Amino acid sequence: MMLFPLLIGSTCADEFCEDYPHNLIPTPGYWIECSRQKIAFPNQHTIWDDSESEHEEAARGITVEPQLERNCSDLYEDDEDSDNVPSSQRFRRKKTAIEEQWEQQQGFELTSVEQETYEKYFYGTEHWNYFTNDEDLGPVILSIKQETINGRDQFRILVRAISYTVHGLIPASCVFADRYNREEVVRSLGKEVNLNPPLTLGQLPDTPEELLKLDQVFIKSELKVGVIYVKEGQYTEEQILDNNENSPLFEEFLQLLGDKVRLQIMFHVSTQLPYEKHDPQKLQRKRHIGNDIVCVVFLEADNTAFSPACIKSHFLHTFILVRVSARIKRKPTRYEVSVVTRDEVGAYKPYLWEQSVFEKGPMFREWLLTKIVNGERASYSAPKFARMQERTRSQMLEDIVANLANHAETGQIPKPYRREFM
Repeated sequence: MMLFPLLIGSTCADEFCEDYPHNLIPTPGYWIECSRQKIAFPNQHTIWDDSESEHEEAARGITVEPQLERNCSDLYEDDEDSDNVPSSQRFRRKKTAIEEQWEQQQGFELTSVEQETYEKYFYGTEHWNYFTNDEDLGPVILSIKQETINGRDQFRILVRAISYTVHGLIPASCVFADRYNREEVVRSLGKEVNLNPPLTLGQLPDTPEELLKLDQVFIKSELKVGVIYVKEGQYTEEQILDNNENSPLFEEFLQLLGDKVRLQIMFHVSTQLPYEKHDPQKLQRKRHIGNDIVCVVFLEADNTAFSPACIKSHFLHTFILVRVSARIKRKPTRYEVSVVTRDEVGAYKPYLWEQSVFEKGPMFREWLLTKIVNGERASYSAPKFARMQERTRSQMLEDIVANLANHAETGQIPKPYRREFM
């Protein structure tokens, strides 16, 4: 399911916030995340898992608010000469939601992906896996377990098909079967979604490990992220990728972002990629930057805006623009953040309306890295990546269901599964 952001009202007097367009050039096919407006999502017509979200946060002692209020002042101060004012007389601004979250947890929330569901709720606990090769849907696997949440008996289910996954809780009272007879419960669930032939219990002992491997194909433990340096008056791909030297401000930002290591690139920094002087298109550099999904743009300019269309790529889906704040000239360095994303990618945490200006330090580094990871995860829902995942998922599900069916009929232990990655 793809979720698109909806703006709730307006927190500013005009139609657009005062900082529009956020150092970015409005571009067809992209939407700009606003730092002055809240983001909400349309109601999702899915099975609600009441063991998550508010319940989990309440268990950790975190108060859940319906909507966070953004402190529009961010980190700006009314008087740049406040250093000369006694500390007892200085204005004490209210902490932003991001700052409070950092103090409580020393981190920020990563976006959950459906591929983490099996490991989180089923793997390593008592559960059962059923399978069928449906006439319309193709291979289908149902994982089911019984839980008691808030004193109520529930069935937690995870249904995997080629093109979708459904996860949620079903109250035992809502199942038209004897809740103590698992086969009847599964048969009832199969009839509800018209599965044909009926679901069969899979009894291969290594099925949980194979389902975990299926998920891990789509969960990346390592990310490659583009980082480009844009100077005043640079608007084209050729101009931007022609930069070879790092300014002191850009170098300071890179030191905050990560560590330089030999023989390994964590960030594809445009100024440090292979450079061919006589190649006007800078193909060596574009080969790396253009194959990333997320790109960090360091804009060192006061009168130049960045267009996401200037880097021609089928893979780049979200740009996180960072600019040293011009309003505060003294140390510590402060950064303004803007985000622009392709239309087919939904909003992702942490949101700019919670905070968009940061002091240099561990909190900003953690915030930025979290935004990068969540940006890549959100981009997986885009049609290009969804199609790639569906092909791989189809092949692996077919293998698992075929081996389960063969074992049910003959008792034979299957050969190792075929592995084809994206």
